[in-house]
Amino acid sequence: MESISFWGTSVRCLFLSMVLVLPGLALAQGKTQATTKAGTPADGFQARVQKAARLYEELEYEQALDALTQARAMAKTDDERTQVAMYEGVVQADLGQRPRSLVAFREALSLKLDAQLPVKVSPKVARDFETVRSELKNERAVLDRAKAVQPSVVTDRPTQPVEKSPGLVAAPTTTPPETVPVGGLDTPSLNEERSRKLRPLPLALLGAGVVAGGVGSYFGLQSKGNIQNARDSDPGDQQSAYLDQARGQALAANILFGVAATAAAGAVITWFTGKETAHAEEVSP
Repeated sequence: MESISFWGTSVRCLFLSMVLVLPGLALAQGKTQATTKAGTPADGFQARVQKAARLYEELEYEQALDALTQARAMAKTDDERTQVAMYEGVVQADLGQRPRSLVAFREALSLKLDAQLPVKVSPKVARDFETVRSELKNERAVLDRAKAVQPSVVTDRPTQPVEKSPGLVAAPTTTPPETVPVGGLDTPSLNEERSRKLRPLPLALLGAGVVAGGVGSYFGLQSKGNIQNARDSDPGDQQSAYLDQARGQALAANILFGVAATAAAGAVITWFTGKETAHAEEVSP
């Protein structure tokens, strides 16, 4: 009898322990699964960017671009898009895809003009990056000046409030036919004054000088880049090819700079001489 009661007591204790312990184990397992799901951002944006950075350091450029493509699809803010575009520009530059690299840098700096390169790059890539930044700054400065000039042009147009005094129009019936030819005679003089102020020849020369200077600067940068490539490459046919390209580009840059200086001088001369002829035309009847 004592043995039967002992076994009954032990079975009851085992049953109670299972009832008390199993729910706790299930709850703990659920918490651990929840924490692991919440604490593993393996598919997040930053994880993709970090993966791309690691692949770039390992010289796995194609796989890095794939990771950046996935990160671009997950980007939600301008800062995240800027980060992806910056890495794309760096990777494309190391792949030798300079046009694609410049496009990516331009996209990143358009979103955030004061952005900085995320990794250390070669001097040539850094120069391309800063060149894109300066171009965007100049474009924004031109747009700001255009916006500042635009309101004044708009406010100068409504300067002839003729219809504000209806009494003058109703009283003399013969004046309206007289005002029409007078206005018709005045309008050519206004057009002549505007055409004299514009003076297209100096502006055309100045524009040609600016274009020539810009193209010359481009060839100058290309020449410097080829010289740097020749320094970095081993002596041989490749180095000679870089040097020949650099010489041709330097010659083209010098010619274009000369054209730009000549056009600028012509613009200045025609500007002042055109002003004198305009005064002469105004004096003549």
